Amino acid sequence: MGEIVINWHITQKCNYKCYYCFAKYENEISNEVCCSKSDTELLLKRVFTFFVDKYKTQNIRLNIVGGEPTLSKNIDFIIQKAYHIGFRVSIITNGSKISKSFLETNTRFISLFAFSIDSIDSETNKLIGRSQNNRTIKDWEILNLIENIRSLNKHVNIKINTVVNKNNYREYMGDFINTIHPNKWKIFQALPINSDEIYCTNEQFNIFLKNHKNTIITPYKEHNEDMINSYIMIDPYGRFYQNTHYIHSYSKSILEIPIKKAFDSISFNIDKFKKRYINEKN
Repeated sequence: MGEIVINWHITQKCNYKCYYCFAKYENEISNEVCCSKSDTELLLKRVFTFFVDKYKTQNIRLNIVGGEPTLSKNIDFIIQKAYHIGFRVSIITNGSKISKSFLETNTRFISLFAFSIDSIDSETNKLIGRSQNNRTIKDWEILNLIENIRSLNKHVNIKINTVVNKNNYREYMGDFINTIHPNKWKIFQALPINSDEIYCTNEQFNIFLKNHKNTIITPYKEHNEDMINSYIMIDPYGRFYQNTHYIHSYSKSILEIPIKKAFDSISFNIDKFKKRYINEKN
């Protein structure tokens, strides 16, 4: 059995405003779970116990996602509590708010750092919404961050996530990827959620893939259909959720009902899940 990955989107807060952002939820509950340390610990314990029992493995990874997860005031607590409960811990970040203190405090507990990098061109990033006060993160800043992370934890894996869209599909990122030499590069087709708008056509996606077929690391690609009903995801309010037919569907909160009942209530494609997490290992 390979590693089982639980994606907890701990917060909707983000300093960027990407127009195709996946992290948009129905706010049925007023407060995000991560605002409470006691609720966070309870959720993490229930999730870990449930999936260890369900899949008969201790290889459970908590993938901490946002929004931008480093904006949570309790991010250090979440990382370290998850680690001590027994999770392997990973995080997906845009990198713009990561401080030296954050790295020195948390890198030892993290097995995988994933950076969300959709473009290395400032003007393209501004069109996408990946800017704050008209400032975008630069490629050299990402390179410096990764160098620091590797110096603090020689066992850490580095991953780059890139979402292909109508603004970046002709951009060449191969030299940047080759310089980083990440353990993995994952390329997604921008997915519409609660929208009829097409953010990236199949043709545009294939153009981007073709332009990067000769990078030193073979990218793993995900078309829109690959992402439907195939991730284990928890929203900021403690609900399992899925993107079903390009809209989010939700369970009741894990903190309010038995976790098995919550998990069983969402649509889930076990074959897609096995392909990603058990064979491909995310």
